[in-house]
Amino acid sequence: MKLFATTAVLGILAGGSAMAATDYTVGIANVGSGLFGGGTAIELYATTDSSIKLVQTYVLHQKDFTGNLASPLILALDPARDFVYVAYTGLSQPNVVGFKITPTGLDLQWEKELATGDSSLQGATLTAGPGYVIENTYPAPGVGTWVHVLDEAGAEILSDYDDGGGGVWVISGQVDATKTFYYSCRNTTSSPPATLVSVYAFKVGEDVHTWSTKPAASTHNPVYVQSVCN
Repeated sequence: MKLFATTAVLGILAGGSAMAATDYTVGIANVGSGLFGGGTAIELYATTDSSIKLVQTYVLHQKDFTGNLASPLILALDPARDFVYVAYTGLSQPNVVGFKITPTGLDLQWEKELATGDSSLQGATLTAGPGYVIENTYPAPGVGTWVHVLDEAGAEILSDYDDGGGGVWVISGQVDATKTFYYSCRNTTSSPPATLVSVYAFKVGEDVHTWSTKPAASTHNPVYVQSVCN
């Protein structure tokens, strides 16, 4: 979970010479003043070797279940440094909003409901990778974790869920930087930490379930599990 994220962009002149680097930072304003400890707006800053400039204060003009403007709760920045995912309060469950980062401001691309089973985050997290975001959500106590992987267009490209039907519960999910492998972090109970990792070939559109999809490899090795999951 991140409340503050950073992105650096290097401009290139038409003649081929490099301009000064500009670092863009995205943060949540007035953290703690909004619903569930959220903020009131998203702020985009540009930092150069000579100045720090507020580029934009972005307020999502959309009301949540309280009738007030939606509060930004958490955010995650793509490693490519051109996209940010923000979770806001919503009508029944939080919403994830995808923004493209530009030199002039945040450009809203899409919005999708975050399946937490409640109006709050319920412990849900966002983790951004190259061109995707991982949603680890906890829709109800004791039923396990729902993992959803979305691309920058907001489309779900992989999902993972286990509620003990195969003798294990999903704790969290991870994807490697090249989107070659998906790591399903699991336990024999619905509570963390993970004690098992099942590794799958990353396939767009895959639904990973213990009883229907065979992993490429699995291990209980505690050092390996800790290195991937915890």
